[in-house]
Amino acid sequence: MNTVRKILVPIDFSEDSVDGLKYAVSLAQKTQAEIVALHVTQKEDADFFLNLLAVMEGTPALNPPSSIPVDRLLHEKALDLYHFIDEVLKNPGQVRIRRKVVLGNRVERILGVVKEEKIDLVVLAIRKTSLFRYLMTRGKLIKMISKCPCPVLLKPSLDEPWPASRIIASSILAR
Repeated sequence: MNTVRKILVPIDFSEDSVDGLKYAVSLAQKTQAEIVALHVTQKEDADFFLNLLAVMEGTPALNPPSSIPVDRLLHEKALDLYHFIDEVLKNPGQVRIRRKVVLGNRVERILGVVKEEKIDLVVLAIRKTSLFRYLMTRGKLIKMISKCPCPVLLKPSLDEPWPASRIIASSILAR
């Protein structure tokens, strides 16, 4: 019998992440699985963070330093992730949630964590657009799903019901 012991939920601090996290928690409560909440930050975020620090410290970033305070960025993102989960899940009950923040390419890092952590299920909340358009404009998602060694659950938004045309598109893609 296949059991789900670890569920990975990529978090980008969006409303979609809220939906994905809540859904993963409901699954974890039923299966006693551990949740790994993963935030992948990128170099662009590090550059933005460096400029933000310069503005906050009152020094213009005309000649930004060549080294980026990656450890500081990761620490700040870890705090953001902690507060995000705390705000979304007022009372997660007995669900074990491990937080992880990494720097790099989102697809590569998600796939790497899936393998490193021996994840059994990935829960991805999808944007509030049609599934077909999302998959077509986000070729990276299709690539990631095809390379993922475990099942990937695409969770639609909780707020919007799926119109009939979107359901038809998703059933065509399922074949």
